[in-house]
Amino acid sequence: MATAPELKEQGLKYYRAERFDEAAGAFAQAAQLLEAAGNLGDAAEMRNNVCVVRMAQEKWVEALNAVQGTPEIFKQLNDALREAQAVANLAAAHEGLGNIQEAADLYLRAIDLFGPLGEKETRSACYKKLSGLQVKLGKQLEALHSMRSGLNLSSELTAQEKMLKETIDKAMKMMGMP
Repeated sequence: MATAPELKEQGLKYYRAERFDEAAGAFAQAAQLLEAAGNLGDAAEMRNNVCVVRMAQEKWVEALNAVQGTPEIFKQLNDALREAQAVANLAAAHEGLGNIQEAADLYLRAIDLFGPLGEKETRSACYKKLSGLQVKLGKQLEALHSMRSGLNLSSELTAQEKMLKETIDKAMKMMGMP
């Protein structure tokens, strides 16, 4: 029988090969072994891996089921980075299910958690996702602020993002906002 680290490696290989069902199965087995051994942190990480795989397949219910409860485990373990990552995964799963307000709230929480960790790129990605949700919620001004924050945190912008940033900066200046 394979060990949890072997199953994790198998899962990663399957994921890279886009053999998603096998990847999810390997990660789920690793999670079970780790949980049985009392290693709740690594078990929760494997469940987050299952979530990522299921999101790649757009199997949103399965993604949500895999990730639920993992942020709390990481919080109990004082593992702020994995807690923030799990909250972001939870947000993405809710977004995929169309739970727009729940996803927006979770992205805000992830942004707050990533802040003190210096995770600029991940925080930037969360701001950008939040911006899109805020547009759907009819909160256009908040969406502009979120997108601007996300773009300001990005270390490298595409040509399109540079143009968007300039446009948002001009619009904010015209509205008298710094």
